[in-house]
Amino acid sequence: MRTSSNLALRLSAAALALLAASSCGKGKPSQGGGGNAVEAAEGAGALDPSKEFLAMAERHARAFLATAPEAATELGVGEDVAGEGYLSRLGGYGFEAHQTARQMNEEFLMELRGFDRSALSGSTAVAYDVLKNAYDMAARRNQFDFGGATPFGGGLPNSGDSWAMSPYFMTQLTGPHLALPRMLMTQHPIESKADADAYIARLTDMARALDETAETISTDAGIGIAPPLFAVEAIAASLTSFTSGPAAAHPLIATLEAKTALLDGLSDAERADLKARAVAAVEEAVYPAYARLAASVDLIKAQTNADAGVWRLGEEGEAFYQAALSAYGAGTRNGDDVHELGLSEVARITAEMDGLLKSIGLANGSVAARMEALAARPDNLYPNTDQGREALLASLRAQVDEIMAKAPAYFGRLPESKVEVRRIPVHEQDSSPGGYYTGPSLDGSRPGVYWINLKDTADNPKHSLKSLTYHEAVPGHHFQTAYQRSIPDMPLIRNLLSYSEYAEGWGLYAEALAKEMGMYENDPAGDLGRLQAELFRAARLVVDTGLHWKRWSRDEAIDYMVSVTGETRESVTREVERYAVIPGQACAYKLGMLKIQELRAKAEAELGDKFDIRGFHDAVLSTGDAPLPVLEATINAWIAARKA
Repeated sequence: MRTSSNLALRLSAAALALLAASSCGKGKPSQGGGGNAVEAAEGAGALDPSKEFLAMAERHARAFLATAPEAATELGVGEDVAGEGYLSRLGGYGFEAHQTARQMNEEFLMELRGFDRSALSGSTAVAYDVLKNAYDMAARRNQFDFGGATPFGGGLPNSGDSWAMSPYFMTQLTGPHLALPRMLMTQHPIESKADADAYIARLTDMARALDETAETISTDAGIGIAPPLFAVEAIAASLTSFTSGPAAAHPLIATLEAKTALLDGLSDAERADLKARAVAAVEEAVYPAYARLAASVDLIKAQTNADAGVWRLGEEGEAFYQAALSAYGAGTRNGDDVHELGLSEVARITAEMDGLLKSIGLANGSVAARMEALAARPDNLYPNTDQGREALLASLRAQVDEIMAKAPAYFGRLPESKVEVRRIPVHEQDSSPGGYYTGPSLDGSRPGVYWINLKDTADNPKHSLKSLTYHEAVPGHHFQTAYQRSIPDMPLIRNLLSYSEYAEGWGLYAEALAKEMGMYENDPAGDLGRLQAELFRAARLVVDTGLHWKRWSRDEAIDYMVSVTGETRESVTREVERYAVIPGQACAYKLGMLKIQELRAKAEAELGDKFDIRGFHDAVLSTGDAPLPVLEATINAWIAARKA
C-alpha cells in the first residue's frame, strides 16, 4: 500500500486512527470482536485466569471507546459498548484529551501487569502479548511531550500507518481536518432520522474539535515541534480547498442528501429541513473553524523550515526515530543496519528486473529508465478522462474476481465480507496516496473498500495495477482485516490495534503470493509491475533512513527514489513527503514481508510433507494484527503442533 490514512489523532486520536474504516450499529447490540469473549468471561466466574483476562481486555476497550466515538463508529459497535448517543459526539483533540490518554495508558499497563502470563494459553496468551506490546509502546511514545498522546500503541487498522509514531499531530496526510469529514461521509450510518440528526450534531461539534486541534499544533510549534515547511504549506492549501465552495454544495451536504433520499418514511419537508440545518452547521460552525485552523497553520510557517528528517527536532528527534524503527519491526537494528538492508534488497530486485526487461526487448539504459519508458507507452495508459477512469475501475474489479476464484487453493477460509473498488473522492485526491484500503464493520453490514486515486491516470499505468490490487484488496489487506474481524472471541480491543509490520508485511507478501497463484502468467509487464512495487518498498528502507538517520534533504531522497524505481517524480515526491512526517513507517513493509517469508521457509523446512500452504496462511491471518515477535512465537507454536 503506497498509502496512508489518518494519524495524529491520539485520544480520539485513535478514534481517528480508526477513521479509515467503517461504521454502523447505533443502539444495537455490539457486533463482533469482543461480545462473545466478555460474555464467556463473565459467565465463567472469577477463578479462570483466561476469562478474567478477557473481561479486563473488554473493560479496556469500552473505556477507550467511551472517549473515542469516531473509533466506535468505525467498528460499528452499539451504544451498550460506546455509550448512549455516541453517534452525536466527537472525541477530544486538545490538552485535556492528551492527558486523559496518558492516564488511561498508565492504568491499562498497571492492570495488565497484575496478570500471570504463564497462567494463560492459546489465543488468550497471544492477546496478552499483543496488549503488553501495545501498552509498552504507548508508554514509550508518551515520554515525548509533543504530537499528542495515546492510550495504546499500534496504528491504523487497514492502512498500516501508526498514528502513535508521528511527532506531528497534523500533517498534509493526517489529522482531524481530513479524518473527521472522511468519517462522516464514509462511515457515519444514516439509517434513520435520528442518525441524520446525529450527523448534523457532529457537524456542529467539528468546530470544537478543530479548535482543539489548533491548540495542540500551536503548543507544539511553540516548543519547536512543527512539520517541515512543505507539509505545513500543503496543510494550509487543503484547509483552503476544503472550504472553497458554497456550503450548500459541499460534499458533507451532498452525502447527507444522498443518504436521506434512501430513507423510507421521511417526508420531503423533513428532508429539506435536515439539509437546511446541515447547511447552517457547515456555514456557521465548520467553515469558520477551518478558517481559524488555517490562521493557526499560517503562523506555524514562520516557526519551521525545509529540513525533512526528524533529526530536525534535536536529540529528541534521534531518540524518536529509534523508537519508531523499533515499533515498525526493526527490533534492535538502528538506522545504519536498516539502510544497508535496503541497499542489498534494491540490488537484488534490480538484477531480477533487468533480466525480465531484456526478455521483452527493453535492453538499453538503466532499469529505472526502461521502467519509465514502459510506463509511458500509450497502450499502457488509461485515458485521463471520465471514460478512462471507469475502464480502470472495471479492470480492478476484474482482477479481484479473478484472484478470488483461485484463493481456495491457498487459504482454508475466505472472508465473508465483500470488497468494493471505489474512486478516492475528488476533494481528497490531492492529499491522498495512490491507493488504500478501509475495512468492513465488525457486524459485516459495510464492506471493505479498495480506494484508488484517479486524479491522473498516468500515475497508475496498467502494468502497475495488479500488484496494487493484490496488496490493498485480495489477498492482501482485505483478507487480513476481514479475517481478523470475523474471528470468534477476538477481544474487541485487538480490533483497535494495527501493526504496520504485520499488516503491510502481509500486503507485500500477498503481492509475491499472487505470482505463485499464477496471476502473472503470460504477463511479463505485470510481473515487472510487481517487482517494481517490491523495489519501491526496498528503496523505502534506504530513503526513510536516509531522511531521518543520515540527514538527507527532501530533494536528495526524491532524486534517489526516482533513479532507482522509475516512478514519476510527482508520485515519488508525495511518497517522500509522507515518509518525512511519519518516521519509520515506510520500513515496515519490507521488514514485515521478510519476516513472513522467513517463517514460511522455516515451516516448509521443518514440516516437509506435513506443510500445508492453506494452514500456514490461516495461522498467520488468525494471529491477527500483531508485532513481529508475537507472530513469530505463534507460527513456531503452529509448527510444533503440526509436527505432533
